[in-house]
Amino acid sequence: MERQKTQWAEAFTEYFRKGIKRVPRPWLGVEIEHFILRRDTGEAVPYAGPGGVREILRSLMTLYPGATALPGEDLFGFSGPEFVITLEPAAQLEISIAATESVAHIREVYSGFLRNLREVLASLEYEALTVGCQPVSRVEELTLIPKERYRLMDGHFAWTGTGGREMMRGTASVQVSIDFFSEDDFRQKMQAAYFFSPVLKLLANHATAFEGNPLTCHLKRTDIWNRVDPSRCGIVPEVFKSDFGFADYAAFLGKMPPIFLPVNGENRYTGFQTVAEIYGEEPLEEEALVHILSMAFPDVRLKRYLELRMADSMPEVFMLAYSALIKGALYSREGLTLAQESIRAGRITEYDLQVAESNLMAQGWEATIYGKPIREMATALLALAERNLPVEERAFLEPFRQVIRYGGISKITGNSE
Repeated sequence: MERQKTQWAEAFTEYFRKGIKRVPRPWLGVEIEHFILRRDTGEAVPYAGPGGVREILRSLMTLYPGATALPGEDLFGFSGPEFVITLEPAAQLEISIAATESVAHIREVYSGFLRNLREVLASLEYEALTVGCQPVSRVEELTLIPKERYRLMDGHFAWTGTGGREMMRGTASVQVSIDFFSEDDFRQKMQAAYFFSPVLKLLANHATAFEGNPLTCHLKRTDIWNRVDPSRCGIVPEVFKSDFGFADYAAFLGKMPPIFLPVNGENRYTGFQTVAEIYGEEPLEEEALVHILSMAFPDVRLKRYLELRMADSMPEVFMLAYSALIKGALYSREGLTLAQESIRAGRITEYDLQVAESNLMAQGWEATIYGKPIREMATALLALAERNLPVEERAFLEPFRQVIRYGGISKITGNSE
């Protein structure tokens, strides 16, 4: 990909450089999305109206003295000292837990949140379900929360692929963020995250039905995202090249339409004009820069940290296993070295990732990726992470050993919490 030297491209690269952490500590930030469903039918609860998600947010907020509502005319979330609660497009409820070095602390914050959420939902006979796809409700029947951002995205994605409505209304994920300590460290972590992504996706695969129909394939959420918009989703072009850097990610952004831009307090739709076409040689203000970064949806997203976006939403013990796995694999020299050596020796390309995903979608835990059985690769990755985690955090990985043994989270949970 041709690297840009324009003012807007320089603004991105300088922004990324400011994300470099000078003190190398293994921080993890975690986001967990939840479907709010009617317990008796499994149907999605809407945002508005009596008993809607807006009222749930209000009730939940009362259980956190000192919590602050997010700005806006309507209630779309609130923040506390250790987390932020927000809503995804069709009122999927998300908790973003502040970055911490401790997986046990993630458990503490999340467990407290779940207790409070379940207390609020119990009187309404609702449940919070952590799965990758909407199990019962049809996406055509779900309304978006009243945010202009989502209205503009929804209209745009109708022209870019067949998965936009499904993604916005019918998916939920777990996302883990990690820091980088230099541009070289960024490159190694991003490449390792992509190299390990087929294993991570299958370990975190958690959907057996979509819109009331049993699934006949694996990685349904990946299938949906693959059909949203190729200009902003999936694999960052040329990510495995040996000198991939901040400028390459900026070039990827330059070829992406931002869909809309904030102008004088309003969102102006920009259609299919790319960032490069809009800005040319012009400078890029930070408000627009931050917005553009938020409109890119690759499996591994760069901001002032790296965000791994490939996991389905999953119950607490598996979310913690996933967080520990990321920490042990991507904050270790052993994990980064293994990925680099495997990428160079195998001459791994974006095509190899696509083949691996296709194999997993068709064959699940019986598939082969990069020439090896997926169970062998997953077992080896868990062992690597265990070696590089503090002794007190190694037990968090145990649920994933059961996933490998039984062939999926849903084989253990039955998709019930």
